[in-house]
Amino acid sequence: MRRMLSLPVLLACSIILLAPAAYAQCVSGSITSELETSGPFAGLWKYTVEISWDTPQGLSNVTLACDFSCASICEAGWAFADSSGTGDGINDDENPIPGQCAVPFGGEFNCEGNPVFGQLGSHIRWDALDSAGCEPGQQGSATLCFWIDLPPNPDSEAPIVLVKNGVNICEGTITGDCPQCPVGTEPIDWSQVKFKFIQDAEQE
Repeated sequence: MRRMLSLPVLLACSIILLAPAAYAQCVSGSITSELETSGPFAGLWKYTVEISWDTPQGLSNVTLACDFSCASICEAGWAFADSSGTGDGINDDENPIPGQCAVPFGGEFNCEGNPVFGQLGSHIRWDALDSAGCEPGQQGSATLCFWIDLPPNPDSEAPIVLVKNGVNICEGTITGDCPQCPVGTEPIDWSQVKFKFIQDAEQE
């Protein structure tokens, strides 16, 4: 498993999430969370984003915009697996049926925003990875994950998902809770996490 921790806090980092521009609606879904009690990410909260899309062109990447209105979110313990999700893909352009193959996604946390989406603050992004001729089509569904040392915030605003497809961008509001802002959290000792992972692997 590859771990990607959050970037250091930058003075130029804009954290306040401003409302993204209005885009066409093309995606629906939900986000759920569960505290991991074993494995390499034990002690972290696993957030699972389930989405379905219907876009004019094949999907290329997915952005989750949560209500990250605190600067300390950039210092939280973020983690992603080498493959942070899978989605429906197609491998036959003449007969593009969703689910002909599975597309892996790679995820990352972006503290600096994304100019592609205008004034979008901190967010999580998943990119569809190359997979031997398999790519996301115009319709499909995907399961995307990330881990963080923060529990869900039931008072957070509804998460927004932005989907890039060709030159188009569309969006949808999903159900569920985003991570809450850190409150006196201790930094993660990743050497201990790695040691526990090695111990678990030796016991299997």
